[in-house]
Amino acid sequence: MKEKRLANCFEDELELEFKNLKLDELDKPAEFLASLVLSSLKEELHPVFLFTGVMGAGKTTFTSKLVKKILPTANVNSPTYTLVNEYSFFKKTDLSLNFQNQNVSGKNFISKEKFDQEKIQIHHFDLHRLKYSTELEDLGFEEIWGKAGVSIIEWWQVAKEDLDLLPLKIELEFKIISEYERTIIIKSTDIENFVSLKNLWKRSV
Repeated sequence: MKEKRLANCFEDELELEFKNLKLDELDKPAEFLASLVLSSLKEELHPVFLFTGVMGAGKTTFTSKLVKKILPTANVNSPTYTLVNEYSFFKKTDLSLNFQNQNVSGKNFISKEKFDQEKIQIHHFDLHRLKYSTELEDLGFEEIWGKAGVSIIEWWQVAKEDLDLLPLKIELEFKIISEYERTIIIKSTDIENFVSLKNLWKRSV
């Protein structure tokens, strides 16, 4: 894990870095972000995850791991042609996340016995086919981002103008180190949000 200020980004942008992960080691950052999702929902917040990386960097593979930490039965596919896939689950009455009282390694966070009837959606977007921001105008995605459930957006740059307005954005940059290794950098432009991320991570290790 690495924490530093970025000279070429926003003054208050900070990052966490998961270095040289084998493909079977992606569970740890997935568990970490699943915990962030659940703690955000507890506070009635709607996080937006922006995934950056070249084709084949592992964005969809990681999305599958993240979604399945929350919804184990989900069949996660790339929404390249549909633009968005939706996965639904029911919010627990108590979304408390105390890592000292949970063994999170390899575990899923939500048990069916503790669901209430508030339906939560995870929206997985792939905007790769969109070339211009004007193409977003009739799709209504701005009514979802930051307002409903959780959003995971691949190839989000075409929507940057709309996304810049959202308060709770977490960017994940995926770097190919080798055929079987990836580095994942988790960035936030909000210091308070980053501190929460860092504290959550410290409790999870």
